[in-house]
Amino acid sequence: MDLNIYEDSSLLADGKDLPHLSGPAASIRQVLAAHFVRDCPHIVEIGGHIRPVTGYLTHKPLSVLSVDPKTPAYEAAELNGHPCRVRHVPKKFQEVDYDYAPASYGLVLIGYSLKPFGSREPLGQLLFSLIDNARVVVIEYPPELDRASSQVPAIVSRPTLKVHCSIGLTLDDEAIAGSPFAKRRFYVLHPN
Repeated sequence: MDLNIYEDSSLLADGKDLPHLSGPAASIRQVLAAHFVRDCPHIVEIGGHIRPVTGYLTHKPLSVLSVDPKTPAYEAAELNGHPCRVRHVPKKFQEVDYDYAPASYGLVLIGYSLKPFGSREPLGQLLFSLIDNARVVVIEYPPELDRASSQVPAIVSRPTLKVHCSIGLTLDDEAIAGSPFAKRRFYVLHPN
């Protein structure tokens, strides 16, 4: 996979990216997530915007699915020179079917900011099923974002999960320094 498809400066120039998360420190979020899902044969990412975790993965997963309404559609049959079904799907996560065996996938939620889809709330049966059946859940968000800070505690406190680690991040590059989005919270959750 060509990582440069997500580093295209024209995406930044025409406003398709989040300027406050385009600085050099912002990618640490994907690097950390990739580290914590390195033992998972399948990767499911919800939210990745235009920079899915795919390009940061260093292991040899069998499949990668990244779902975000703003991600460019992409499909490939290999990742890092190895067979892998890669799909980037520009849809709401509620519009996609997930067919993974329990404990076979890592669930990545970078920049968590899920919104309702019609009458379907983000914190519902679909998301909780994905969370409860994952081998590992990685979630990262800005605590200052009300939508995220009101939803993440319901995920982190699930009785099916335990906190493996919790990291506070501060992104100090110019694009984000001083904004409420410079402070980030990163959790890695494992089945209880």
